Amino acid sequence: MFKKQFAAVFAALACASSAHAAFLPVGPVNDVSYNTVVNTWGWSLINSSNYGSSVSINDLFAGHGNYVMIGAMHKDTGVIDVLSGALYTEVTAYTAQNAVHVANGTEWYFNGYSMGFAGLNDTVCQTTADTCGMSERDRLSWHTTMMANTWNQNAGLAPSYVFNGWRSGSNTWIYDNTDWTRVVFTASAVADPAQVPEPASLGLFSLGLAALALRRRKSR
Repeated sequence: MFKKQFAAVFAALACASSAHAAFLPVGPVNDVSYNTVVNTWGWSLINSSNYGSSVSINDLFAGHGNYVMIGAMHKDTGVIDVLSGALYTEVTAYTAQNAVHVANGTEWYFNGYSMGFAGLNDTVCQTTADTCGMSERDRLSWHTTMMANTWNQNAGLAPSYVFNGWRSGSNTWIYDNTDWTRVVFTASAVADPAQVPEPASLGLFSLGLAALALRRRKSR
C-alpha cells in the first residue's frame, strides 16, 4: 500500500519537475524584458551581435539546444522589441524565396536572402529582407549572404552568414545602426503550461510525501 502511495507522490513530483523547463510563448511577442527571458522564462543567451555586423550561422547558433528564440533589442533598453521561438530545426529549415513554414504559431523563413519570422497569415516579401507589413510589429528580418562581410545572396540555398539586420518589427532600414542588437536564446526543453503546477501545488506534494513517510514510521 505504502509503495503505491509513494509511487503516486513521486510521479506527481516528476511532473512538477517540468517547471524547470523554459517557458516558450506561442507566436511573436513584443516588449519583453531581457531579465524576464533569462531569469523568469529560463532561457540562456548564446549570441548577441550588432545589427551592422556579419556573423556566421554556425556562430549565431553556437551551443544551441533543442529550442531557440531569436529577437532584437534596442541599445541600453533592456527590452526585447520582438521575439519568437521554436525548435532549432524549425527556425533553420530552408524555405524558398517568399515561402514560410509554421511552427509554434509563427511563420518562419530561412534562405540566402534573409531569415526571420512573421505572424500567422502574414505575407512575407523577401526583397531581399521582408518588406511587407512595414508597420507590423510581429516581424523580424535579417539579411543573409553566402560569404562573410559581402553581398553574395542566393535564395536557392540555405544561408552561411547573417549580414546586417534590416528590420525589427516596425523599425526598418537598420543596416549599420549600432543602436540595435540581434539576440539568440536557447533551451534544451520547454514546459507545457498545462502541466506546470503552481507553487502551492508543489508545496502540497511535499507535504503529502512527508505525511506518507510519517505514517510509515508510525506503522513500524
